[in-house]
Amino acid sequence: MPLQLIFTSAPQGLAAGRSGFCTVSRHREMPDRLVQILETLGTPHAAGEGETFTCRSIEAGGRRWIALSRFVARGLDYTRRDNRLAHHLVFTPEEATVLPPAAAVALRWKGWKDEWTEQPRWLEGHDRPLTLSKDAPLTPAVTWREVTGTGSKAAWLVQGSSATPVCLINAPATPRTLRLLAESAALLGEGAWSVSFTTDAGVTGGEGFDWCVGTAAGRLDTLDLSQAASLPAPTGPAAKAAATGAAAPVRSNATARLKEAAARKSGPSGLLIGAVALIAFAAVGLGIAYFRTPPPPPPPPPPAAPRAPSAEEIARADEIMRVNSALGAIEGLVAREEFVEAAKLWLLSAELSPEFTRRQASQNLPGLRSRYSAGAARKLSSELDRKGVTAASYLLKEALEAVSVGKSLGVPEDAGWAALTATVTKLRTAAELDVRPTTLIVGTWVTADSGPKGPSQADFELPPAGADAFAALISSVGITKSRSVDVRLRVVTLESFHRKDATRFIGGEIRKGGEADWIEATPEPGRLSSIMVGIGAKARKVTLQFNDGRGGDRDANRLLEVELPGGERRAFALIGSPKALRPLDLGTSALIADPDTKAVRAAPWAENALNGFVHAAGSVGLYPDGHEFPDRDLPSVRATRSMLETDLIRLERATGPSAPSQGEVSRRRRLLEAGDPVGAGAPWSLRAVDARGQAGPVLLEFR
Repeated sequence: MPLQLIFTSAPQGLAAGRSGFCTVSRHREMPDRLVQILETLGTPHAAGEGETFTCRSIEAGGRRWIALSRFVARGLDYTRRDNRLAHHLVFTPEEATVLPPAAAVALRWKGWKDEWTEQPRWLEGHDRPLTLSKDAPLTPAVTWREVTGTGSKAAWLVQGSSATPVCLINAPATPRTLRLLAESAALLGEGAWSVSFTTDAGVTGGEGFDWCVGTAAGRLDTLDLSQAASLPAPTGPAAKAAATGAAAPVRSNATARLKEAAARKSGPSGLLIGAVALIAFAAVGLGIAYFRTPPPPPPPPPPAAPRAPSAEEIARADEIMRVNSALGAIEGLVAREEFVEAAKLWLLSAELSPEFTRRQASQNLPGLRSRYSAGAARKLSSELDRKGVTAASYLLKEALEAVSVGKSLGVPEDAGWAALTATVTKLRTAAELDVRPTTLIVGTWVTADSGPKGPSQADFELPPAGADAFAALISSVGITKSRSVDVRLRVVTLESFHRKDATRFIGGEIRKGGEADWIEATPEPGRLSSIMVGIGAKARKVTLQFNDGRGGDRDANRLLEVELPGGERRAFALIGSPKALRPLDLGTSALIADPDTKAVRAAPWAENALNGFVHAAGSVGLYPDGHEFPDRDLPSVRATRSMLETDLIRLERATGPSAPSQGEVSRRRRLLEAGDPVGAGAPWSLRAVDARGQAGPVLLEFR
């Protein structure tokens, strides 16, 4: 039953990690000296989010204590000032031996305080046994396998019965890092709590800690986890235990220290006296036995030597151990909703062990199959929303692997399977996107050419709003008459927005001229520049030079891209024929409905695609099918429920050949009333709208 101690501080004007105004709340049995030592630790965590954990051994009150600490910085204290909080759990070594490793307790105990807004007081009734949440077994080291490729690498952090001092850099998030530390500490058996650690050496420092997460001054024993998968795995009993879950022959630190102390106390004189006394007692005993004891009965025959297990019995025992180890690892993966990894381990275990399939298929496989598809789809969609379209390519590979593994596992083709296949489609669409800020400029091309195979020129006269957009870009790079800025340029045929294109960039510059500012591609020797944009009092146009007759197309839609020195890209859509555009279909999965207002907006992964447009002479809006123009409301990429209801009412009253069927309108009405505004408005469109509310080109579709 650990003792608890809580410090809060208001650190205005004080260095991070130092205790300013402190209030103490603790159990009455905690020694005052221990309280003083813990108070000097301060609250080394200044960020408004996250947490820092430490574990250390402290001598106080004539005995040793083990302090597991958690530091946070959030909320206000009871004086309404900014609050940092240190929460300590203090154990005796005897208490710690019956608990999981300290890092596992830090992860699994849910009683940590995030804030303390009360007055200082004694904590009554807080010395009850800890209640820990469920978690997967620490061996085999599943998290080490996920991070580094094999669980045996958990043994990097131990050597014999002790911890190997090490600083882990490029470590994952704190909960996952705690799991890594716990899996390594579990290899030490009873000595697991002899390990000291910190999850943020940058704020706590590395002095006095065996295991540091982050870079610590003066520590050279670093292990880069981002490169760990390519490093060779360790060998030995601890590595085998970490990989397979078998028991590691680790000698207790406490036992080792006891034997060392005994050896130190036994000198040569003590050995001699002990030997003489033993001989004397033996002589007396032999004399008494000879003269007074009757002859002993004949000794019984020696017991038969135990039969050595057969090779078949050994193989069967090994297989049972592998089955139990694999099953525990699979249950841990399922608990963390790592369904694909759980299924892969199941299939591998079934391939290696027929006993595994025979014993576990009917009991555990149906549950894994029923949860697999929906869980995998949910995890992949969450990752896409969190990381965005830049991560779509590798998430697509994971999704395709999930489908393949699901087929091998024999998962049912139910609603969850439909969600998984829909997720694959969504990821494939996202992986093909190349989203960059795009300014829409509608205008007219003036062309000059000498035939299909001869050189041609195309001039795009910029309207005032379009010229202002180019002028804003030129102004942002800070050119002067004596200083130009190097950029890269390209022009591509515009068929659909946000499509990837392999056309290469060419060198160019943004410079200030006598009467105009210029964005200009570096010309080839003896030729005119292929891309020129002139912005000034007399010149406001884009001029393109072609080696063939492509410049003669007066209905062309072209995308001019400018890549600035820092890598930022700006795109200008020069639209000569809005009707020739083919809008890219992102699917209805790119839209979601607000749970409270039922307004329709972009899903997190598609936000940049919808928000990436600027209409130089108007706005951009999201509209349901059949919306009426001119639009009376301000265009927005967030479509309200009232807009959808107004459109449905108008469509229900519509007559004539262009009116939709009443069955279709009724279907949309039922979806709206059932709480599915995305389905009720489909197909949706993202459309450019001019200053008068008239509909312009369709930019994206959601079918």
